Amino acid sequence: MRNGEIAVTGQEERFQADITQGRAPRTALGVTAAGELLLATVNGRQARISIGMTLEELAELMLELGAVEAMNLDGGGSSTMVVRGIVLNAPSDGRPRPVSNAVLVWAEVE
Repeated sequence: MRNGEIAVTGQEERFQADITQGRAPRTALGVTAAGELLLATVNGRQARISIGMTLEELAELMLELGAVEAMNLDGGGSSTMVVRGIVLNAPSDGRPRPVSNAVLVWAEVE
């Protein structure tokens, strides 16, 4: 999303059609007009849990959550949301996938 408008740039970024049009587990981050951080993880590839979202659907979700700026992050089996050591979603690999990078958020104790 850019300036409160949906802007899916998969074609410009030369993503393959399965990424731009297919449904998959997704992870996104966004910022609201008030400067609040939004983090979202969508389950997918699990018939009894969720089939996932397209990039367009993910952008619509971020808009509904109040994002004015947002970006799609690595998805698929890498989509995992952990808060205080607890996995909150159902990773499509059946367990969290080892990854070499992550977005970390913490609050300072006052």
